[in-house]
Amino acid sequence: MMIRACGLVVFVGVLCCQVALSTGQSSFDINRYHDYHEIDAYIREVARLYPRITRLLVIGRSNEGRELLGLKIGANLNDNTVPAVYVDGGNHAREWPAFHVSAYFIDKLVNGFGHDQIITDYLERAHFFIFPVLNPDGFIYSRTSTVSLIRQWRKNRALANCTGVTAFNKHNVCCEGVDLNRNFDVQFKPTNYPFNNPCSDEYQGPFPFSEPETRAFRDFLLSKDASRIKAFISFHTHGQLFILPFNFKRKTYPNDYPELLGLAERAADAIRAVHDTKYRVGTAADMLGPVTGSASDWVKLNTPIKYVYTIELPPELRTSFAFQMKAHWLLPTSKETWAGARVIIEQVLSEFGRPR
Repeated sequence: MMIRACGLVVFVGVLCCQVALSTGQSSFDINRYHDYHEIDAYIREVARLYPRITRLLVIGRSNEGRELLGLKIGANLNDNTVPAVYVDGGNHAREWPAFHVSAYFIDKLVNGFGHDQIITDYLERAHFFIFPVLNPDGFIYSRTSTVSLIRQWRKNRALANCTGVTAFNKHNVCCEGVDLNRNFDVQFKPTNYPFNNPCSDEYQGPFPFSEPETRAFRDFLLSKDASRIKAFISFHTHGQLFILPFNFKRKTYPNDYPELLGLAERAADAIRAVHDTKYRVGTAADMLGPVTGSASDWVKLNTPIKYVYTIELPPELRTSFAFQMKAHWLLPTSKETWAGARVIIEQVLSEFGRPR
């Protein structure tokens, strides 16, 4: 990493981002795509520069042994009475903007504390858990080639399974990887095609939580440290969709669905007010069709987290192969998404936080 500080250049491994060490400020360059190692280095550098308001978290390791890294952010990290908000960059390798918007949220929070009254208030009254990359192996693999099959890789890098089926070979095809967002224990069925096909982009895996990445996610969200999380936001691309549980069956909703829907609609309105980006709001089952084994359904069914959302970032679904928006859209998308997230944060503080 090359760090620039007051004109000095220091080499520390891989190029990550510019960090003004003299002032203790980190800066994530959201105007370009970063590789996994740059994002990893950025997270670690934030933890080093902001020891009072951040704590580095390692919740597990990937299939290939990489640390699943995140941050706990808050003004009073040992206060066990405040609510918390969880944010992740999703778990699909090709969805690079999701990783970057999550990193932007880190940058927004740590640089705003003590300088921006609203963000300072957020951090004094809540904690934030942010995990930008939950599928490091797949993310790295997706950047190794411009060949569509690799660049558009969705799954993790689980070992080859030779029971797959393709259009060209009806059986005994060896395919790699598991769709981490189909690997959760929600309506998981061995006969559920195409989710049981190792050659499918949506292969669910041999059994629920077969992957170290999903087990790490599960164990963290069931841990004591996560017990005060009141809102869960997972970023994906693409579609401009605000997805609510449940997604395993059409016309199937949690009891508090009206509350989840109302908050999501307000957040979508806040996003639209920035750049007129229009989001559809509802369950994936109703808008697109049922899917099983999703992370958000598992979270809603197995944790006390109330507000559970998967946000499919722009562009719209009618745009083909748009999992990686042009880099110049990263900053506008991050800004408008932050506007929507603020609505969710403020609801959490209003409903579960201490009075100002």
